[in-house]
Amino acid sequence: MKKESVLRVYIEYLEKKVRKTEEALNAIYEGIDSAPTPSQSHSDTTRSQQSRVASETATRLSSLKTTRASMAFMQSKKSTTPEIGALIVVEDVGFKDKEYYFVVPDGGGESIEFEGTEILFVSTRAPILEALSKIKTGDFFEFRGRRLVLIEIS
Repeated sequence: MKKESVLRVYIEYLEKKVRKTEEALNAIYEGIDSAPTPSQSHSDTTRSQQSRVASETATRLSSLKTTRASMAFMQSKKSTTPEIGALIVVEDVGFKDKEYYFVVPDGGGESIEFEGTEILFVSTRAPILEALSKIKTGDFFEFRGRRLVLIEIS
């Protein structure tokens, strides 16, 4: 699996998330516009509640756009450590299953299927990266009760 392809797919994934978040934000603004004003209803807090949701959603949208922009300018250089942009392959020794991790600057915890393989996006704060930072390719390590081997970092 080529790292460049995974990077491209991740950027496309971010673009979809940006579009969906923009749509959600527009819907929230429409809800705010249609909610009763304080002069129309003294007890209805819809506007203030939706304003808080809009603020949080706008912050998330900004973060997604920043991540998308930084990943778009990322070079597909070879990584030797579990850094942002690294594609990491480990194998579960017991089950002989390979797992693919792609290190992202923000978020993580989501996955996509690409070329029939699940790729998990992990942030730089992911616990597995801490375990991987202490070993090199071919080394075995224990993680959450499983015995794994580091196959590759690219």
